[in-house]
Amino acid sequence: MTVIPLPRHGRWAWDLRGEGRGVRISAHVDVGLLNLSLWKGGTCVGTAQLLPADVARLTVGLTEGLAEMAAQSRTDEAGTGERRRIHELEVRLAEVEAQLGRTSTRRVVANAVGAVRSAVVARGLRAVVRAR
Repeated sequence: MTVIPLPRHGRWAWDLRGEGRGVRISAHVDVGLLNLSLWKGGTCVGTAQLLPADVARLTVGLTEGLAEMAAQSRTDEAGTGERRRIHELEVRLAEVEAQLGRTSTRRVVANAVGAVRSAVVARGLRAVVRAR
């Protein structure tokens, strides 16, 4: 088993259950892969070394999940909750687009994310209009 040193920069997502659980993704440009690691406390408990194409498929799956969540019709009395969720989703998708738009391979994924974003916004706006 080859151990890849932990790069300085990576992105973390923390588990809602707490206890120091989290997921970290870090790019290892020199070997052409991204490392997804699972953490509990200060210990790495599992990793997946992913090729860029696999990360692109994973990103599409995550984006589709976000789009599905945003499309659910959970409106509060004035529809402000729906608008807030749409705005939060747009911000998240814009961050993904910005990160993915740096290379030609990533641009393909960024375009896919942009298309999903457009669909989510359109669905969200229809849900807000229906709620009124």
